[in-house]
Amino acid sequence: MEQGEIFDLYVDYFLSSFGQVTATGLSAITDGLISHYKITRSLSEPEFGPKDLWKEV
Repeated sequence: MEQGEIFDLYVDYFLSSFGQVTATGLSAITDGLISHYKITRSLSEPEFGPKDLWKEV
């Protein structure tokens, strides 16, 4: 899964969650298809920052 796809998936997860949002939580709902390490690394890349996340939300 590409970095942009992970970002989009995280945004969808963020918008649909009522509680705490974590990379571990997203990994769990994908049944481990995407590791929380990969999600964390993707979100920490300079291509997508906090401003990008809040623009999407």
